[in-house]
Amino acid sequence: MKTPKQKNVKSQKQNKGRLNGKSQKEDKLSVTDKRDDMRDTYDTELSLVLGLVTFSVYFTTLYPSLPGGDSGELIAAAQELGVAHPPGYPVFTMLAWLAIKLVPGESVAWKVNLQTSMFGGMAIVFLALTVLRLTRRPSAAVLAVGMWGWCKLTWAWSITAEVFALNNLFVALLMFVALKFEDAENQSQIKMSFVGSFVCGLSLCNQHTMVVYVFCLAIWVLYTLHKNKILSFSVLVKIGLSFLTGLLPYFYLPLSSWFLRSRWTWGDQRSFSGLLTHLLRREYGTFDLGKGETGQGLMFGLRAYLDHILSDFTVVICVLFLLGLAVIVNRHLRTTERSLTVFFTMMTVYLLFFSWRANLDLNNPLYLGVVERFWMQSDMVLVTIAAVTYSDIMSFFLQIKMTFINYTRPDLLVAILVSVFQLQRHYNLSDQSGNLVIREMGVDILNTMPKNAIILTKGDLPSNTFRYLHLCEKLRPDIQIFDQEILTYDWSVSMLGWTMPGITFPGDMFHLTNGRRRDGRISFTFERFLDVNYDKAPIFACIGIQDHENSWQNGYTTVPYGVCSQFVKKGTHVDFASHIISVRNIAQNWTHPPGGFPETSWERVATDEMWNAKISMAYFLYDRSQASDHEQESRQALLMSYQLYTHAIETNPGYPAYWHKNYALACEKMLHIPSNYDKQELTRNVVQHFEKFLKREPNDPDKKPILQVIETFKQRLQS
Repeated sequence: MKTPKQKNVKSQKQNKGRLNGKSQKEDKLSVTDKRDDMRDTYDTELSLVLGLVTFSVYFTTLYPSLPGGDSGELIAAAQELGVAHPPGYPVFTMLAWLAIKLVPGESVAWKVNLQTSMFGGMAIVFLALTVLRLTRRPSAAVLAVGMWGWCKLTWAWSITAEVFALNNLFVALLMFVALKFEDAENQSQIKMSFVGSFVCGLSLCNQHTMVVYVFCLAIWVLYTLHKNKILSFSVLVKIGLSFLTGLLPYFYLPLSSWFLRSRWTWGDQRSFSGLLTHLLRREYGTFDLGKGETGQGLMFGLRAYLDHILSDFTVVICVLFLLGLAVIVNRHLRTTERSLTVFFTMMTVYLLFFSWRANLDLNNPLYLGVVERFWMQSDMVLVTIAAVTYSDIMSFFLQIKMTFINYTRPDLLVAILVSVFQLQRHYNLSDQSGNLVIREMGVDILNTMPKNAIILTKGDLPSNTFRYLHLCEKLRPDIQIFDQEILTYDWSVSMLGWTMPGITFPGDMFHLTNGRRRDGRISFTFERFLDVNYDKAPIFACIGIQDHENSWQNGYTTVPYGVCSQFVKKGTHVDFASHIISVRNIAQNWTHPPGGFPETSWERVATDEMWNAKISMAYFLYDRSQASDHEQESRQALLMSYQLYTHAIETNPGYPAYWHKNYALACEKMLHIPSNYDKQELTRNVVQHFEKFLKREPNDPDKKPILQVIETFKQRLQS
């Protein structure tokens, strides 16, 4: 028999063994947790470094002042907490207002540009964290960051005051939150679903294209919670409330309309119908990019996107993405991970939907530039899948036990080289640190306007540029600037009429007829608008005249004034000699070369307009000489046109190709009127400038008749 003492000793040993076993398991778990914590810390540090490096690149290439497009309008709205164009962008507007107030510096535009680059850097951080979670391979994160962050499209919209860098941040953040949701269990997973639904709502306060990503994520999250048997009615309600909480910034719109007196705001959100109109973009066409525009359809849009990824990401990334389809299927079948499948679904549905609804003519370079900026959120998913594929390929090859390979870390070396290649090939094109083109154009035009002028703008370029300079930089406070196209909206006079004390609005709304309407409001035509303001100050249209209502043509005509046109009553005598003197300095200091900017850029549009401005009066007088039935008037107009063309040719080196054609035509017409100019010299000018034109524009549709004229005039010179 065992004595009690012996039994107790054995029992103590057994208990000690059990305790030691439990302690060993806890130690193992503790070590694992520590390793996971260390890895998470390392991933965070690496992601922050990559974000900081990318932000530094963005910072050094920022626009120093106003970019083109919607930037001027967004900044002007933010400065006084007005409402931007539909759908309002309340998150961006409020953040931009903070940047304007808190960031030191003189240029309001630069402050908001800087904030945009910060959004771009933060998007990089979450993209890197996402890739690291999917691969646990730093080289994959470097590859994704280098290819996406330094893609010229991402770069362009990360250094300009626009909403797209913030949208990129929301995409990256949602992808990261989705992975955290997948990693979590039980109550933690429910909490992450609350966070994700809040971010989804908040993202829709910036860019409505997020709705596709939000929809796909919502279905996956709800299905996952249901499958895990943790989706209850109360959880569903809380998820919905979290989503609605994210949408709270939209209350900014009616609050701004009711209580703030912003000198620039879009729409009237003081009523529910007005708010709904703004949120649904009814004035642009809900689910369309442009109102009344026609695109080429789904397949053309997809081909355009394919051209973009081949050009901006190289064939290597495209191949990695295609191989990634097999990686997605493999992970879906062999593991419990579903996030990569969800990301691919989001991208696919988004591309199909957007390509279908993007109703802009992609053959127009400027419209292509408008469409392509919406490709960035699909680009982020594409690069993420490519990076995961890259990681899997490298894992396969690194399994080979070769000292050289293990020592050199070729996966990281390749990723760095590819990223540096992406950086250097896009740097010069993306560096806008010296780009003042849009501001220079606006300053040039506004400073040459007569005192107290009324300027009626058309289109984003003049409207947003002049609005920013006038409201934010206080340039030319004596003039009045009003957007003709805004005038076509019913809310324009009631919301903005008070901001134009120098303009009389002869009613409550612009319409096709004059008179009182059934609702009691008084409508007025464009002709009536000009009538009541004509004697107050000179009135100009820049760039173009609204085409909604053409009654003004009954009583008015226009005369060029640089890129603008001055309204003149019919029958009024115009002293063209004096008018030429008043406009001769417009755009004369413009030195940016024609064709010196990408066709998709606003700088290209601005440059084309300014080169047109240099000869707009010469072109007008040439047309007038051909249309006039009075010989003396026709002759005088042609002489002035020829003189203006000659002066422009002599004083503007590097002028556009079409100047050669215009000048040759003017010289040819000069041969048919009596003048003191040498006929032989005029004939030589016709030949020389037509030849120079065809050399620069060999596919011009008038090539055949031009060649005939050249041959005829050469024979005259030889005879």
